[in-house]
Amino acid sequence: MLRLIFVSIRNLLCVALLPLWAIGRWFGRPKGRWIAVRLKPRLVEARQPLPWIQRILDAGSLRRTTSLAAVRRLADYAISDARIEGVAFVLPPLHAGWSVCAGLRDQISRLKEQGKSTAVLLARGGGHRELYVASAADRVYLAPRSTITLLGLSAQSHYVKPMLDKLGLEVEPFARKEYKTAAERVSRETMSEPQREQLQALIEGHTHALLEALSQRTGLTPGEAKKLFEIGVFRDQAAIDAKLADALAYEDELPGELGIDPKKDLVEAERYLGFKEVKLFRPIRRPPYIAVVPIKGAISETGTPTGRRASIVAALRHARRDRRALGVLLWVDSPGGSAEASDLIHREVVRVKEKKPVVAYFGEVAASGGYYVAAHANAIVAQPLGLTGSIGVVSARLLASELLDRVGIRTEVLRTGPYADFHSPHRPLTDDERALMNRELDAFYDSFVSLVADGRGRSMDEIEQLARGRVWLALDAHRLGLVDELGGMDAALERLKDLIEVPSRLRERVRPAMLAVYRLEPPPPGAHLRLDRSPMLEGLWDLFLLASEGPGVLYHAISIPRIR
Repeated sequence: MLRLIFVSIRNLLCVALLPLWAIGRWFGRPKGRWIAVRLKPRLVEARQPLPWIQRILDAGSLRRTTSLAAVRRLADYAISDARIEGVAFVLPPLHAGWSVCAGLRDQISRLKEQGKSTAVLLARGGGHRELYVASAADRVYLAPRSTITLLGLSAQSHYVKPMLDKLGLEVEPFARKEYKTAAERVSRETMSEPQREQLQALIEGHTHALLEALSQRTGLTPGEAKKLFEIGVFRDQAAIDAKLADALAYEDELPGELGIDPKKDLVEAERYLGFKEVKLFRPIRRPPYIAVVPIKGAISETGTPTGRRASIVAALRHARRDRRALGVLLWVDSPGGSAEASDLIHREVVRVKEKKPVVAYFGEVAASGGYYVAAHANAIVAQPLGLTGSIGVVSARLLASELLDRVGIRTEVLRTGPYADFHSPHRPLTDDERALMNRELDAFYDSFVSLVADGRGRSMDEIEQLARGRVWLALDAHRLGLVDELGGMDAALERLKDLIEVPSRLRERVRPAMLAVYRLEPPPPGAHLRLDRSPMLEGLWDLFLLASEGPGVLYHAISIPRIR
């Protein structure tokens, strides 16, 4: 009621300002024929709602971030605007995964297909991902004395078991099945064959996508384009000779290369988008919307809000109760986590589905528990270069008896049952205890396979053949039936709109709104360390995740390294 009164008074006051607003809007309208999009290094799918105090603390980080959702809206406006002839992207070295880069490439391709000229300036050179994005444009410009680096893709895994042996620590993994390699880097000295097999398949999938993009750009066949990896580094004229760039230009020289006047013909993306989206009057009633519920990072009970079970469940319950929420888009970018937390989130997804449609969108990675929570969605949409699957179970136990002996610690145990000190790291497990652990993992694994089979409408035997803990490229997962459609978040939203039972006129006006429910809780120990950015410490971070859950079962795929 208070909002209704406030908005009504505000709109009445704005009526008097309407003539001035209209005049100002007429004279202030962007007159450029080209739009300049100056991308920030950190490219994300969409910005998430943050508490006001966190927005203040993270203001610098937000200014260094470009939202792909904003680029999509800009492309929509540019395509429908007859005055706009083209869009120029200034592309820095990107701190983004392959899926987000694929989404940006899709927007450049869409502009090009709709008759808009496109250009990309590699202002500081680029590597695989930058060239993958830029190759979709009509023209590519490279800053003088910058380099394009094409060395071929790789993935590195650091195995820390020898270091743990020196410390007197041992990790005993329990996994279902052979491709579930989450604890491998802390329990083995070398890469296992199943891990090598699935990782090689992922690298080849990304390489194929890169070579196809290079073929489109250069006119070479994928086999011929692969020979560029043997040269590796292209600088200035060498990049032009290889057809990786059309010309050399600094950022201030770009308008001249495009044949436009920077003062009259070029408009900045922020100004153009702001002009298109500013509104004088606000709606009296809150409009219906699509609730976007993000699940990002490790799924747990005490982690960051975007992966914390309580926060995600609260957002799903809000979306289920809110009549204005016509459907739910479950945005998953998670390698999984706690089995119990994943199951509770999945339960809420099923409850939402009973009242309104749910579509899951998979970003960079939606594996293990990340797949579990979305298995019963009405549809699953994924970026082709994302990672998914890993239908399997893992647990691990830390043994520190040798370390305790070295430092002179003796352990005395009093117990009332044979397994009472099962969780203690002071001794190895007995055969009976290992059998108990294996029975528990078998039960969890069978439950996971059954849940996916039910959600995907397949038999357990069919899912078992695709499961076994294996991580799949989303492109392959779509072919195998684990994913329903390939595309970006815009494709997922369109899929969801098709499922919403409202008049078509209203369906077109429905917009997404990010939901997030935050609790004022202290962060978990070590949350600020950001160990995921240090490859040498990834194995220790895996150990920390497993040890922090004790003997708990994890639906987690934490042993898949980045593909660079």
